[in-house]
Amino acid sequence: MCQAFFERFRRFPMQRVPYFFLQNLCTIGQVLRKNIWIALVLGFLSGACGGGNETAKLDVTALDGGSINWRTWSQRDSARILGRPILLFFYTQRSGWCRDLVARCFEDSEIARAVARYTLPIWVDADQRPDLFERFGLGGVPSLSFLTPDGQWITGSTYLDPDDMIDLLRWVQILYDNPDRLVRLEVQRAELKRRVERDKKKDPRPRISPSAALLHRVRDSLKSVIKSGFDPGPEGLLALAEAGIDSPLINFAHSARRDTDGVYVLGVLTHRGPVIDAEKHMAVNAQLLRAFARVNLSRDLADAVLEQFAVSGDILLGAGLAGFRDQAGNVLRDAEIYSGWNALAISGLCAAFLETREGRFLDAGRRIFETVKMRFVQDDSLFVHARSLNTPHFLLDQVLIIRAALDLYEVQKREADLLFARAHVDRIMTVFADSSGALRDRMPEVDVALSPAIDRWLPSGNGVAAQVLMRLFVHTKMPRYRDRAEAILTALIGPNIDRIGYAGALNRALALFVRESEN
Repeated sequence: MCQAFFERFRRFPMQRVPYFFLQNLCTIGQVLRKNIWIALVLGFLSGACGGGNETAKLDVTALDGGSINWRTWSQRDSARILGRPILLFFYTQRSGWCRDLVARCFEDSEIARAVARYTLPIWVDADQRPDLFERFGLGGVPSLSFLTPDGQWITGSTYLDPDDMIDLLRWVQILYDNPDRLVRLEVQRAELKRRVERDKKKDPRPRISPSAALLHRVRDSLKSVIKSGFDPGPEGLLALAEAGIDSPLINFAHSARRDTDGVYVLGVLTHRGPVIDAEKHMAVNAQLLRAFARVNLSRDLADAVLEQFAVSGDILLGAGLAGFRDQAGNVLRDAEIYSGWNALAISGLCAAFLETREGRFLDAGRRIFETVKMRFVQDDSLFVHARSLNTPHFLLDQVLIIRAALDLYEVQKREADLLFARAHVDRIMTVFADSSGALRDRMPEVDVALSPAIDRWLPSGNGVAAQVLMRLFVHTKMPRYRDRAEAILTALIGPNIDRIGYAGALNRALALFVRESEN
């Protein structure tokens, strides 16, 4: 079914336009950008996912790049020297679709020669560089993005079969073999940029101040997302639940039977039905814990998360389980450990404890938190994304860890957790500050930093930051925390008002702000 869906709805060369221009979706890449968050695949599909009760798991082998001599993102300047476009391939180690693409396309000798001759091929693990995936990816993996040597978008696609891959490469080749076409492309790009800037000056997106009226509008957008058959993600579900608005999605997701090992696999909920990937993403399941705890359904999932994502000899949880098995039928585990993902697990376990009052969940959350603090913090008091990676510091990792500290504080009332949260918030408010009032998504590399507001697989960093600031205001009554939260909300809600139904983390922060303003 998945293969048919991909082949039916692919299209190229796809014009990459800003997300909010995508209204009528017809390709899988567009569906993924529209849907934002890779949602649950529900239990009636568990047989296709090949779930099982195995306890022993083997580590997944690193993705083989096929016959392509892939470069890394740090080598992208070679494209300018060679005068070639960049082929940017986003993948994850757990995705069966990425491995299928490599086997069918990048092992093909004709494709390999064309890639080597006409492009600078760069591959990027989307888990390890979420900032690049946010900027250049097509919402899900695999994503194939063609960029100019200086990093400007040309075209792209999601999954392709070999014939379409060759056609896409030829299209890019023709563009670069004809200097006049390339010049016209740059002229068109400059003209489009000029028009966008002109339109911004003529009709700038308003900076909307947080208010009860705005909250009502935002909640209407959330409800519209659900009525349209799309999934607003866990933060959106929590926003509705906290508002006392009944949403059928939580109960539907739980009652539809997850995979037989107790955790959920990935997929996309679209108006045409679910599109399946058997990969199991730890951070997605951790977020579901919070949503399920709202309706007293978290116990089984909490147990499954701790068991299925455990890494042998480690307190922390691994990235997930692969959407494929080895030739012997063994379950394959991605044992990479990410700081922010484990922070999501802490928050989910705290929610499970509050629902069940079973101390083992709280104890597990506390052990994970203390290990994250010890293992991932650097001398500058910022947390790295993963110990094995040389990447920028990401805003989302910082605020997820701070939110986890506040979750633990509100359950156990340990003053050290509150002091930790305050100290680290003060640090990120300085390091990630942006002139707009929002926060940048990374540092360094501030010249290409973004301030995303929309939730995707994970919540937006700015949305979680605003939540944390409002919770600190509640605990300390210090106006500076409330003022910084207001600045983030004001900077981001207006420009994103057309798609605010997919900004669940911001929605929850706005609800906190309005509630405290009325008290």
